[in-house]
Amino acid sequence: MEYAIELAKKGIYTTSPNPSVGCIITEGNKILSEGYHLKSGSDHAEVIALKNLKKKVNNETCMYITLEPCCHTGKTGPCTDTIIKSGIKNIFISMLDPNPLVKGKGVKKLRSNGISVNIGLCKDLSEKINRGFISRVTKKIPYVTAKQAISMDYKITNPKSKWISSAQSRKDVQYFRAKSCAILVSSKTIIKDNSKLKIKLKKSDLNNNEKIIHPIRIVLDTNLSLNINKYNIFEGKEKKIIFNSISTSYNENKNIDFIKIRKDKNGLRLKNIFNILAIKYEINNLYIEPGSKLLNTLVSYNLIDELVFYKSPEIIGKLGLSTLVINSKPSKNISIVTESITKISNDVRIIYKFLRK
Repeated sequence: MEYAIELAKKGIYTTSPNPSVGCIITEGNKILSEGYHLKSGSDHAEVIALKNLKKKVNNETCMYITLEPCCHTGKTGPCTDTIIKSGIKNIFISMLDPNPLVKGKGVKKLRSNGISVNIGLCKDLSEKINRGFISRVTKKIPYVTAKQAISMDYKITNPKSKWISSAQSRKDVQYFRAKSCAILVSSKTIIKDNSKLKIKLKKSDLNNNEKIIHPIRIVLDTNLSLNINKYNIFEGKEKKIIFNSISTSYNENKNIDFIKIRKDKNGLRLKNIFNILAIKYEINNLYIEPGSKLLNTLVSYNLIDELVFYKSPEIIGKLGLSTLVINSKPSKNISIVTESITKISNDVRIIYKFLRK
């Protein structure tokens, strides 16, 4: 199952909005065939593994799947039907599909056709690679990751340089972007950095021959102050979304959805925005590159799952803008754990995980 999970990871840059799934077929200790889901609309992992199987199925043949096989018709047919026709009688499933269309129904159909099904092997690992998909279908919000580069004295801007973190750290950021369905920033960040918010990696960096899928670009522009003909983020035909408090409309030439959102004392209502992103745009993983105010709001309102700091040993001093300045105590319904600490060049990447109770 651990190997099947490694196969599933090969699809993390391309499967959205679908989950990443891996599958192997074995006989005893020998792997006979394998497969993983690559992108929406293409064959699922189980079907690929069965197509690659060159040996006749017998009583010792087992299938290991990281996610419960689908039992309904979407862009592809039900995988349960293909498995049943194959004759395999022993299946190990790491986790149930949280999608209500499938959850438990796939297992029930397999068992009703005389197939032995074991559930739960390496469940935590399978849930981790699909935490965005799980969040979207169960909570109706994406899995939210926020990132900041900070100095030793916790500043997020440097008046003397565009960058705080090293080139190696900035490349590491690109892998987080590539795994995300959308990137969100505030209008202030656009004015300051004028970034395109595209993935600055090659196919070889992702170990993938598929076309690089750039995340949807999202801007919070409360009063529609940005000139869409001026900033790099609005270039190209890729989908862009501008959440604002004024109007809902569509710019066909630049493929921009303008969506009106109600405000509260901290600005546009982020929970509403996240609901729209999950339900309308099927966003599994949302990557936010916030300034100080936006990060404070995310933490204060308990709207973040993961916070990534790239900490530089540089000291900036009083002229730099500080990161988190929480004025009110965060909710008691959340605990924060340090998930990992990794040295990257002369920086340290720290990932904090926010656990909601």
